[in-house]
Amino acid sequence: MIARFINWLLLVALIGTLLSMITIGTGYLVIKPSLPEINSVDEDVLQIPLKVLTSDGVLIGEFGDQKRRTIKYKEIPQNLKNAFLAAEDDQFFEHGGIRIPSLIRAFYQMIQSGEIVSGGGTITMQVVRGYLLSREQKIIRKIKEIYLAFELESSLNKEEIFSLYLNTIFLGNRSYGVEAAANKYFSKSINELTLAESALIASSAQLPSRINPIRSPDRAIIRRNWILGRMFKLGYIGKAQFLIAKSEPINLTQLDSSFSVDGRYIAEITRQAMIDRYGLSVYKDGFSVVTTIDSRLQHAALKSIAKNVYAYDKRHGWREPTNLLSKIPELIFKELQIGNLDILYEESSTGDKLGMRQLNISVIRDLFRELVNLDKHSGGIVIDVKPERVIYLDNTFQLESLFWDDSYKWARRRININKLGPRPQNFYDILRLGDLIYLSDLNGALYLDQVPEAEVAFISTDPSNGAIKTYIGGLNFSKSNFDRVRQSYPQAGSSFKPFIYAAAFANGYKASDKINDAPIIFEDSNLESSWRPENYTGKFYGPIRLREALVQSINLVSIKLLREMGIPLTQNYLSKFGFSKSRLAPDLSLALGSSSFSPAEMVRAYSIMANSKDLKDLFFIERVLDRNGKTIFQNPQTENNKKNIDAFPWFQTQLTEEIKPFYLLPPMNKESTEVIDPRITFITKDILREGLMRGSNRRKVQVLNRNDIAGKTGTTNNAISTWFSGFHNNLATTVWVGTDDFSSLGDNEYGSTIALPAWVDFMKMALVNLPEEDWKIPEGLSYVRVDRETGKPVDESSQNSYFELSLDEDI
Repeated sequence: MIARFINWLLLVALIGTLLSMITIGTGYLVIKPSLPEINSVDEDVLQIPLKVLTSDGVLIGEFGDQKRRTIKYKEIPQNLKNAFLAAEDDQFFEHGGIRIPSLIRAFYQMIQSGEIVSGGGTITMQVVRGYLLSREQKIIRKIKEIYLAFELESSLNKEEIFSLYLNTIFLGNRSYGVEAAANKYFSKSINELTLAESALIASSAQLPSRINPIRSPDRAIIRRNWILGRMFKLGYIGKAQFLIAKSEPINLTQLDSSFSVDGRYIAEITRQAMIDRYGLSVYKDGFSVVTTIDSRLQHAALKSIAKNVYAYDKRHGWREPTNLLSKIPELIFKELQIGNLDILYEESSTGDKLGMRQLNISVIRDLFRELVNLDKHSGGIVIDVKPERVIYLDNTFQLESLFWDDSYKWARRRININKLGPRPQNFYDILRLGDLIYLSDLNGALYLDQVPEAEVAFISTDPSNGAIKTYIGGLNFSKSNFDRVRQSYPQAGSSFKPFIYAAAFANGYKASDKINDAPIIFEDSNLESSWRPENYTGKFYGPIRLREALVQSINLVSIKLLREMGIPLTQNYLSKFGFSKSRLAPDLSLALGSSSFSPAEMVRAYSIMANSKDLKDLFFIERVLDRNGKTIFQNPQTENNKKNIDAFPWFQTQLTEEIKPFYLLPPMNKESTEVIDPRITFITKDILREGLMRGSNRRKVQVLNRNDIAGKTGTTNNAISTWFSGFHNNLATTVWVGTDDFSSLGDNEYGSTIALPAWVDFMKMALVNLPEEDWKIPEGLSYVRVDRETGKPVDESSQNSYFELSLDEDI
């Protein structure tokens, strides 16, 4: 009887197995035509964002709906592998693509509810789901998923599948794959992640839009700690590792970008240019754009700007910070003062946009967002103030202390830009409970700081070919993405004078000629009233040589030169330096730089001054590569391409759009522009070189210990804008410092006090790789002994003479 029953059971089992096989086989044959090809699981079909790099290969920008960086299995750290295995599928390397118990549970729930409740999915199933199937929660999709999981397991090995999984999984904030997530959240590569950070990334795997470290750090911590607990139970980590990692706070990157060099302004210009030429598909086609930016020089420019603009800001005192006392309940301050951080995780009376209650920590996190400059600083809220120390809650929600020292003597209360209060004696003089503060790192210690109101523009180019080498459109891209290099047009001030003098030398004036610097009243029909110009010193110097007048930046000499030459003639010559005639002032104020030009236009003009033999338009992209590394654009101004175009002129005609450079400014019309006589620019350059080697400029520049550099400062009325444009024959740079609201930078602020020091600090680094060279005098130009009084050539016996540059035909 028992034997018969057992035989019956075996028969039923056999029939059931056969029916199951037939059902599965039939189902596969029925569904197969609607299944996508498993060979579509190929990384080549990934949406890969637009990448922007410096000329030396440093990533400075990435644009696309999906931020993705692919990695190989052997590059994945063990902690990161284990974190995802513990979170999603700890038996991945044992099963064949599906887990029967999980599927039974999922199907049971599905039968009850009529739709998929839990996936019962393995990592293999997640891969095929992410690549090949919709997210629709239907039974038929789950069946397809199972079939495709089996196919995938037969096509690829486990390591390949796991690598695909970690390269494709969405982990929140447009980050696809673990490398992109590590870059986004921690500004790290995956091989630099801590155990806690690896678990935190894995915490976003299930619900990335709801649980990720930026959007919901509180939920992310809970999920992270659960994953760490699973790793401990599975034997992936020890108890000490678990406890240490569990207590580690979240330290997310403060940068909008995870790039080692900040090139966001030029990256944004590149993004716009790529869309203009190739369309919106650049966001996913995997293009890599190699710009002309030199990462070493860009870093030096950023460092010099930060140093000098922050130093300027401190000269003008302490501005009262934003206070949050009215936005944070008094109870929170009292609890934090006794060190009770648990108060942060209690429910707040403040609701979010949906009317749901938030935790106190969420409310405070929103308040921290009022800090606009966390790229370079950490933030804090003052919790307790004593004369010699301050306790503050930092933006990682830890309580920290700040101690008084004499370095804060700079923080005199600003009454206005030119008037400051007394020196502070302790923290009571500058801080209050609830103040929102900035802190900067100095030699490993944090110090109280503030963000300057002044803005900057900094641009460098190689005069030999027009390639942009540095580009900074503002003090902080996160605060303002307005590009002050191209889009702002401040008055040029005295930095414009060298071009007036160049026009004079081109029209028969000599550097030894004298003009009387004396008071005068101008009646100009283009001016509303009579004009009594003065020199910035308030003094008049009498008859003065043109060389000396430019070195000392004498206003009246520039004006008289312009009046004698005539405005139309001068404007025509100035246009050779790229200045648009329509924007050149039609009156005598042109001589003082009353016209407004962008820093990009100014650096182009100085670049032409440095190299007038071969006019070059400014460009910022060297080449563009497709996702396979094939070059699809190469700038024709590079040497190799120039030879090809010169050899095959029809090539340029046929491929005009494809080979057209990515210009920073509209190109100059070289056909209608006569080449500037290099003798004229050499005379002007030589005077500008002397100007750097004398007076207050000398004291700032002598640290460079070079004689092959030149430049000119500029300051507009009321110090609204300060400039310095300086150059070596292989590098021209323009620095502008001012304010967006055209307010004064303060009394006793000039181009020589802000912009020039920034250039000097930059050139300390730049000159290391720039050859020291003797400037070669162009043919047709000679040094001639001239009389100091008359400026006329004299013989060697003259006692009151010096050597001056003169055109051979004038000798």
